[in-house]
Amino acid sequence: MIYELIPNELHKELNDFLNDLERIASQHVEFCPFCDKKEFYLIRSKPTTTYRCKACYKYFTAATNTPFNRLTPFNWLETIFVSRIKNYSYQAIANIFDCSTEKIMRRDHAIINYLKLHYLSLYKWYINKQQTTLNPILIEQHNYIKSKINTLLNTQTPPCLHCNSTETVKIGKRTCYWCKRCRHSFNLLSNTKLNRLPKSELWLSFIDLLIDGQDNTQIEKKLKLTNNTVRRWRAVWREMMINWNCEALSIWCKGH
Repeated sequence: MIYELIPNELHKELNDFLNDLERIASQHVEFCPFCDKKEFYLIRSKPTTTYRCKACYKYFTAATNTPFNRLTPFNWLETIFVSRIKNYSYQAIANIFDCSTEKIMRRDHAIINYLKLHYLSLYKWYINKQQTTLNPILIEQHNYIKSKINTLLNTQTPPCLHCNSTETVKIGKRTCYWCKRCRHSFNLLSNTKLNRLPKSELWLSFIDLLIDGQDNTQIEKKLKLTNNTVRRWRAVWREMMINWNCEALSIWCKGH
């Protein structure tokens, strides 16, 4: 039973959350999520039950204004939530639904975001449990990203991007080099958004904090960066993870 895996003091929040998931899965609504009025009418039943409010004239579904909007089918959510508590891997859950692990991770993150908004105690417990059961795919991709960063920042003689010669020397402290053979200079990051990302000495620490599930405010304080910088860095690094075939890690680092 799931209740045996969760502390007693969280059972009320758990019940309320499961009721929310059941309501969303059944696509039952009682009022407009935009104006709270109860006067609305059905527009269509498929693929998602959609209503229109008679007061504000807006269209909505049972998942509107929640992190679950567009994440159909909604009846997957409870199974994913319970399975993660039971320490099922993303791959194992994906096998249940015959889908990709990325789809499961997106829904798990939506669950995390919803808990943070409405059930803070359950959210904190769930996050701590997730961090102690990081799945092997994420661990592998995390190690790959760190290795990639170390290689980029510490390579002394990379092949020249112009003539492929290894007779190259580093210029400055970042990723700029000069080729002795063709006499061209080049930058390993010239065609990436990392090229304009400052403070490369903080990149590894930043990635570690993302993996730990730290939010932007926590990262801002720990690395002494501005909030705008942290938001930009998160977006850039998530894009780089996708470019380096680490999409699962990018989804994980979306932010709770």
